Amino acid sequence: MERKLSLNVYLIAFILSALVFASGLLLGNYLDEMSRLKLSEEISKTHQRLASVQLLSLMEANSSSYCPLYISSLHEIDTEIENSGHKLTYLENVKLVQDNELKNNYFILEGESYLLSKKAKQLCNDTSILLINFYSNSNCDSCAAAGIEILGARDDLLDENISVKLFSFDGTIGSPIANSLKNQYNVTTYPSIVINDRVYPGMHNKEQIKSILRENR
Repeated sequence: MERKLSLNVYLIAFILSALVFASGLLLGNYLDEMSRLKLSEEISKTHQRLASVQLLSLMEANSSSYCPLYISSLHEIDTEIENSGHKLTYLENVKLVQDNELKNNYFILEGESYLLSKKAKQLCNDTSILLINFYSNSNCDSCAAAGIEILGARDDLLDENISVKLFSFDGTIGSPIANSLKNQYNVTTYPSIVINDRVYPGMHNKEQIKSILRENR
């Protein structure tokens, strides 16, 4: 009798544990989905803001009077884009949420910002250095480390009043934007960086990147 009672207790405990585990799993999946949807909405809103800046540049194409507003608006939007990029990386690397459509939409946003930033350099004499980081989340052991070195170099140079705009593209998911830029700069290996239209293939540490950036200021 005692043995039967003991088995029943273990069975109930097992069922309760299974229910708690399943509930936690479902809640985790729900929260991850909410994070994904919120990020998608953020990217859409930033895209709308970027479209407004693009319209401004078209309306004032022959006037430099729009440059201060154009440049400041781009810098604000670039901050939003970078924050969205951090959230996307967190979803991918920590939460293991893979959404290529969301990632492609993010790359479209980055690509538009990159082209508008090039226009700001040409028409408004913006001194920001443009850096593209081409990476791969597959078959690239050094790509994650390379990204950390790039961020460290960029942040260090702020103390020297050197502004670096960073754009990162996964070159292996079939993104039309990433593929177009890869073809434009003939990028064939990962990691590779492009600084002011010049390609630097391979892994570079923070000090090497800082040296290259100083040469391109």
